[in-house]
Amino acid sequence: LVGSDKIIDYIQEKLNIKVGGTTADGAFTLKTVECLGACGYAPVLQCNYKFHENLTIKKVDELIEAYRSGIIEN
Repeated sequence: LVGSDKIIDYIQEKLNIKVGGTTADGAFTLKTVECLGACGYAPVLQCNYKFHENLTIKKVDELIEAYRSGIIEN
């Protein structure tokens, strides 16, 4: 949960969706959970079965671009 509110707010703004929503292109759906069991690495984002830890705004931007461009596969 450490810093997650800031990351969630940023993702909502960046992707123009709210929690529970999906981007117009269907590429991203934003969901929240109470715990991913990675307190020492928070904030954490899970995309399908991949975990991304110690998130910052910059890392979120890089992840979104990497998933969109296919650099990281789902």
